[in-house]
Amino acid sequence: MPVVEGFRERVLSYRPSVSPRAGWTDEQFAASAEKKRQRFKRLRDAVARWFGPLEGMRVLDVGCGDGANCVLLAAEPVRLAVGLDLRLRLFAADGEGELARRLVERIAGDGERSGPACFVHMDATRLGFQPESFDVVVSRSAAEHVQPIERALGEIERVVRPGGLVYLGIDPFFWLRGCHKRGVVDIPFAHARLSLPEYRRFVAESEGEAVAAKRGQRLLTLNRFTVCEWRHKIESVPWEVLEWRETPSELGATVLSENPGVRETLLPGVEEHDLLTERIEVWLRRR
Repeated sequence: MPVVEGFRERVLSYRPSVSPRAGWTDEQFAASAEKKRQRFKRLRDAVARWFGPLEGMRVLDVGCGDGANCVLLAAEPVRLAVGLDLRLRLFAADGEGELARRLVERIAGDGERSGPACFVHMDATRLGFQPESFDVVVSRSAAEHVQPIERALGEIERVVRPGGLVYLGIDPFFWLRGCHKRGVVDIPFAHARLSLPEYRRFVAESEGEAVAAKRGQRLLTLNRFTVCEWRHKIESVPWEVLEWRETPSELGATVLSENPGVRETLLPGVEEHDLLTERIEVWLRRR
């Protein structure tokens, strides 16, 4: 497979990161905070469209990451906002924690919180809540990391009340950046064309064994599902699918047109549609 020098840098730089990095300026923090606020507003408006206002609602954020959504939820008239993750960056004592706190401070601004928010260290496949504990469950850019996802989906369905709302935002594996930053190399769509041993061998030859081991381990933590497989797993849970939305990747379409040979070298089961779908958003209602 042809190596395209600079391809990794091109893919990683085409969209500004919203995750803070060491050395960020105040302007970069402000831009990231504003983008997260706008994302939350879209999420809040969608909840209102499907379910009604958040007033008095018990909301769970599965895979809360930096905690931004929970902080923003706390500014709404909710009854309770809970964020859970295996690593709560907002409370970490390292540099990553410091960056997360600085970003959340910018997001929160001077607004007063009108409802309680709490954060818990918890595995999404073993939720420590009673059945029907929440009115709304949201999970953004987390499902692709949770294994086994089938168990997590079942747990989410268990803890939301009948008639309650579930939102899943998923970054599917086979689009250009679906393998995340560490997975992108200078072979276009390498993660959709190479087996894991082949991928590790290429990285070892080009960047060394240590880097290959680190990147290979990263890929093992991601759910390598096609769009069709995601749909099957989600629809296997006995809830009502209100909306299924797939966002196409413009950059993916451009790269595929520049490298037409990619189509002939895809892994078994992977289709062009998987390469070009950069986001899956699903709205569900508990029966």
